Amino acid sequence: MCRKLLLVAVMLTALWGKSFACGWDEGDWYYYNLFNQEIMSDERYRPFLLVYGSRYYTNDTLRNGNIEEWSQYLGLNYDETKYLVFKASRSDLQNLSKGKRAVDENLSFVSTDFMKNHKQALLYLAYAKYLEPYMRIIPGEDTDFYWDLPEYSYNAGDLDYEKVKTVLTKSWNAESDNELKLRYGYQLVRLAHYTRRYQEAVQLFNQYVEPLKMRTELYYYALAQKAGALRGIGENQQANRDFIRVFANSYDLKTMAYTSLTMGWDNEIDFADFVAGATDNNERNDIFFMMGYSDFNNPVNEIEKIVVTDPNAIQAKVLMVRAINMLERRMLLSYVPWGEGDDSSRYPYLGQDDTEGRTFFNQALRVSDMQRDKASDKNFWNLASSYLHFLNKDFELANNCLGNVKSTDADYMAMVKNLTAYIDICRQPQIDANTERYLFDNYAKMIKGEESYSLNMADNSFIGMVLSNRYGLQGEKAKSFLTLRHVKTIEDNPDESLLDDIQSFLNKKNKTQLEEYIAATSTVEMDNPNNYLAYVRGVLRLTEGNFKTAKSLFEKQTRLKMSRSIFGHNIKVYYSGEESDIMRNDYISEFPFIHDDMTELEVTDALIQLQRIGDKKGDEAAKANYLIANFFYNVSVTGYYRHYLRFDNNNGFCYNKYGSYGDKPYKNTLQLSNTYLEKAMKTVSDNELKAHIVFAQAKNAQQVMEAENEPIWGFERVIPHAQFDVLDQFKGTLYQKEVYSNCLYYSDYHN
Repeated sequence: MCRKLLLVAVMLTALWGKSFACGWDEGDWYYYNLFNQEIMSDERYRPFLLVYGSRYYTNDTLRNGNIEEWSQYLGLNYDETKYLVFKASRSDLQNLSKGKRAVDENLSFVSTDFMKNHKQALLYLAYAKYLEPYMRIIPGEDTDFYWDLPEYSYNAGDLDYEKVKTVLTKSWNAESDNELKLRYGYQLVRLAHYTRRYQEAVQLFNQYVEPLKMRTELYYYALAQKAGALRGIGENQQANRDFIRVFANSYDLKTMAYTSLTMGWDNEIDFADFVAGATDNNERNDIFFMMGYSDFNNPVNEIEKIVVTDPNAIQAKVLMVRAINMLERRMLLSYVPWGEGDDSSRYPYLGQDDTEGRTFFNQALRVSDMQRDKASDKNFWNLASSYLHFLNKDFELANNCLGNVKSTDADYMAMVKNLTAYIDICRQPQIDANTERYLFDNYAKMIKGEESYSLNMADNSFIGMVLSNRYGLQGEKAKSFLTLRHVKTIEDNPDESLLDDIQSFLNKKNKTQLEEYIAATSTVEMDNPNNYLAYVRGVLRLTEGNFKTAKSLFEKQTRLKMSRSIFGHNIKVYYSGEESDIMRNDYISEFPFIHDDMTELEVTDALIQLQRIGDKKGDEAAKANYLIANFFYNVSVTGYYRHYLRFDNNNGFCYNKYGSYGDKPYKNTLQLSNTYLEKAMKTVSDNELKAHIVFAQAKNAQQVMEAENEPIWGFERVIPHAQFDVLDQFKGTLYQKEVYSNCLYYSDYHN
């Protein structure tokens, strides 16, 4: 069964589903699947419900049609039959056919009378068990991808074809029971097909299967083999007709038939001709269904064709739940924009510019409402219409349809309970204090995730999305943010005004119970949210170069430990790797207040002391300003410590924070670096130090050029010629030689 909550794994997790950036991404995880697709009830069609993560929807509960037929024939229950057919060893089956007990104790249900009455069936099963490991088509260009797997170590070509064919033919002729004759006939057709004797497989089907006139599951097993053989000899039109018959009538082989059919679904096939050639309404409806199931088609168009002759067709229900799921993927996105605050932006949300989506929605709603009158199963269609009216925010109509659902089916009633709650919550015109009290009084367990009204456990996150939307439209930014997120997700976009709103909300007196819940879940595992918010502000002040304010804020809380190399520099451009292989610590040891394992408070204090020294004159002041400049280069979006002022634990690339060279919510710090380098140059006299400063200026200029000119990476655009010209003035220095030996940009400039 595939009852899953399809929402954003990286954005909506525990509680309300707090969000985190730079996460994993999967197609089926970006929306709320609130309408239970499996409510269409027919397990045979469950693989064709909508899912993007795999070709077919999970169908773990489908019972095997072949086993069902064996069960009826043998007089055993389903599980006993399944074990006998699939699990029993060949030697045990042979013993049972001779009236002997099986070694496998799990076969103790086989009685003496059973062995006597079903000797021929046991003989068949024993021989089928011998053949089964070989029942793979001989490898060819169309099948080679199978053969690396250990379970495909044998194929039909490993058998003595004529010998096996003789055994099967004699067994068929000797049998008086048509059910067993059919099974031997199936084995004959399959053997010929898998040994690529395609024409013979068709002839064997006509000789040993068709004349029995039995339309059981095994007949369609054999017909599928014949269709495959027809495909092998190029008779695609007839092969596809047979695959359609298999799809329409087989219990087990619908996905196989659809896969085989669509492999040849190309311009040579006349779809109208298929419809005209359908043997009955069910086959005709299945042809329309397969077209509606195809990705390129609108399923509602095919529903309209199906219900013309059969308003109760299961195919119409399956396509409708697929259509509803498609609309959910448009309207119940977990990253939907809230718009400009008008009523059309109320969640559930269909973008005003999405004319295609609106047309599709209106068509689905019209057909569903029509089916409420025409179909016998009014419960299904009333429920579908109620949900569609709910998505359309026609809450009164949604309730009217829901009131017409009269069922004792557990899935139906679960959906009624779900939808009643969704309608009640979403129809609230405004989420004020009275509404918050009402919602918490009636839906507290649902809001907290302690009780789910739905089968897929989506309710509490979905309600969080609704409330977040309403709070946002009402201008309550803090509650809108915290309803879906932990307060720490402010780090993804540290908006100062939002920080103020969050702090005001968290410190608010006399909160409602709902507000208390929002505050508690958004600050879980936080000792003091106010101290944390001060820390965030401290980081923002540090990115602006406001050391004094940053220090006062960091006195309340710090997070990281940092090495002294944050004041160092690199010659080779590396964005990752071992710190010791990349960073140089020139001049740092001359300032004993800089040490390893510094907190943000200690780093900021070191910056303040360096700034105080840098306000003086001479080389010591120049060195202090140079180290401050190094710090701001290192914490820029291309620096080795770029994560330091972006709340990350390491410098692994995250587009949200580094992707546009500071064009994101985070300020780039290269300009601050340049300011301190210019200050250093005004007081420096030592040529070695001058070489250090000029090269640092060159690195800054290079990063600015790359940001302004991306994605153009020609050397003439990114090499900072002016700074390299100045660096050439210090050719006698050791540092200039090291730069020439280790910086490719500089050496290319000279070449």
